[in-house]
Amino acid sequence: MKLTLLFNVTSSDSLVLGRKNQYLLQAMVYNLLDPEYADFLHNEGFVYEGKRHFKLFSFSKLYSSVPIKLKDDLVFFQPPIRLVITSPVNSILKQLATNALSLGEIKLGNNLLTCKEVKIESPCVDSEEIECHTLSPIVCYSTLKKYDRSNFTYYYSPKEREFSEQIYANLIKKFQIIAPQEDIPDGTIKIEFTSRAKEEVKFFSPEDNRPIKGWSGKFRLYGPKVLLQVALDAGLGAKNSAGFGCIELLPNERGRR
Repeated sequence: MKLTLLFNVTSSDSLVLGRKNQYLLQAMVYNLLDPEYADFLHNEGFVYEGKRHFKLFSFSKLYSSVPIKLKDDLVFFQPPIRLVITSPVNSILKQLATNALSLGEIKLGNNLLTCKEVKIESPCVDSEEIECHTLSPIVCYSTLKKYDRSNFTYYYSPKEREFSEQIYANLIKKFQIIAPQEDIPDGTIKIEFTSRAKEEVKFFSPEDNRPIKGWSGKFRLYGPKVLLQVALDAGLGAKNSAGFGCIELLPNERGRR
């Protein structure tokens, strides 16, 4: 399912954030959940084979009513401001929607927001080929060893075979958590960008200097319908709960259903 939140800014004429703002968006999402459930999701989440932990939600970038402005290390957004959150877990989106409307002022960094509108949709995959675009960059990576045995993170690009392989393996894990009684569907996943894939480098917070590399643009996704549905609902690739891999069907795809 897909939740769209529309915000006004009550503390000033515009929303002002530092460029390294992923941690603030993630914190706002968790703060919109009921406290006990937020603790569960943040600290444990949904466990795969006893060792991998998934949050089963993703969220978009912030979208402004006009193009954002950049000045020094600051980003300026003009209201109304849109945030999309997707999840296959209905209780997550229900809590977010209810609390966004009932909490009054919502803190995002040094800004105060109010939620003026909530929209819930249930995009449905009915084909083994869908056309989408990214609402936040898709991240695929492996942790490898340097010659001195220290770890480093290698981020794959869409031109590398491992990009689709990582996406497929990740979707299988999510599918098995969401539908543990169902058999893994036959067929693999292929992603094909139909516009030039744009590389985006982000930093989670000002204190964390490790770059996170992702890819944005329009693309076609091929594979079993149930896995494509997981991609729409739970996010594509890694680091979804940090604000990566949020995707949506292109308008012409929604109109075809």
